[in-house]
Amino acid sequence: MAMSESDIQKGWIYRTSHNQERLVLGWDRDGRVVYCSKGKDKERPFLNCHVRITGQKFAQRAIGKVSQIEDLKPYLIANKATTVVVR
Repeated sequence: MAMSESDIQKGWIYRTSHNQERLVLGWDRDGRVVYCSKGKDKERPFLNCHVRITGQKFAQRAIGKVSQIEDLKPYLIANKATTVVVR
């Protein structure tokens, strides 16, 4: 079941219906969700670069929250998203 766009929060890891995990880094200037993923491998770090997608599509693909990351700075730097994320 898809979640609501208003449920998307920065710093949360979401699971998709394909059992992938996505970490929300924030939003870009156009209001798209910026996230990084690690696929199905739970041991793999979130180093899949940054991806931008509309909030509607992200909400359709996400099935729930997994956990929260307090400090996003290392992920923003590692995924070269420091200039992309504006909020």
